[in-house]
Amino acid sequence: MSHVDEAARRLSKSGTTLYAVLELKKGASPEDIKKSYRKLALQYHPDKNPGDAQAAEIFKEINTAHAILSDPKKRAIYDKHGSFGIYLYDHFGEDGVRYYFIVNSCWFKTLVLLCALLTCCCCCCCCCFCCGALKPPPEEMNRQKGQQNVQTQPPSSGTKHRFEKDEDSEDY
Repeated sequence: MSHVDEAARRLSKSGTTLYAVLELKKGASPEDIKKSYRKLALQYHPDKNPGDAQAAEIFKEINTAHAILSDPKKRAIYDKHGSFGIYLYDHFGEDGVRYYFIVNSCWFKTLVLLCALLTCCCCCCCCCFCCGALKPPPEEMNRQKGQQNVQTQPPSSGTKHRFEKDEDSEDY
């Protein structure tokens, strides 16, 4: 393995970089990517190497590298965020990649921490419960207490019970 391949492997978190798989430098043009892909695909094609499992694996890597580097959106994401960016793109789309890296950025975390410190709370709900913003107003509490008193007091002697028969009412 050459010195360049070792450096490329260290830079990539999932093995060799896609550019190293296609034996290219990072700023390669789309034409160079296409030429290199065709050359390597012919060299490692399973039909030309029957029974060689390693050639089949290399062929799969070459196809994956070509698919990513030939697509301008995927290539831009790969150049900026690496193989993890491609993983996020496949699962969450382009916006998902952007939002993930914004939320995980140092500036965003600092902003959230600063807002929490300036407002003296870590959670809006916690603050609302502590400050009393979510407590019911006193009028509702008085009304609720009044309803409880009505329910607990025995009926007065002047009122008719529902089960007593009214002399003025007719039976159906």
